[in-house]
Amino acid sequence: MRLRHVVLAVIAVLTGLTACNKKDKEVTPEGYFSFKLDNVEYKSNSTQGYITDTIIKGKKTLIVDGVTNNFGKHMELLVTFPDGVKAGQYAENIEMSLMDIQQKEPGYFGRAVTVKISSINSKDAEGTFSGTLTSGEIEKPLTDGTFKVNF
Repeated sequence: MRLRHVVLAVIAVLTGLTACNKKDKEVTPEGYFSFKLDNVEYKSNSTQGYITDTIIKGKKTLIVDGVTNNFGKHMELLVTFPDGVKAGQYAENIEMSLMDIQQKEPGYFGRAVTVKISSINSKDAEGTFSGTLTSGEIEKPLTDGTFKVNF
């Protein structure tokens, strides 16, 4: 009789753990953020995104933020929407940066970036981007940029 109670308790615990595990799998997945700078690929290991107000009245900015898997580089893309948050192609009010977290290498920054947002709503945003980033006098092509972030 006692063994039966122990077996039932173990089954109850395992069922509870399985249910918790299923709930964890239903959590919104992390996004992605990657690009190539002068044919060197950068991928974010930890990507976050959010929409915030700007100092310009009535304007919203999408911020895609990430850190590479070795925590060596910080990546950030900012898109300020001229006429409200919506999908489309944007070439103005864009800022992109790739910075060395330990400041052992110079960082790259650019406003000559074009972003195509394929979808955006209150839950997530997805798109592609390309352009040019600079570090002092050095210019490098930014290609194959993709992102998807969840809010």
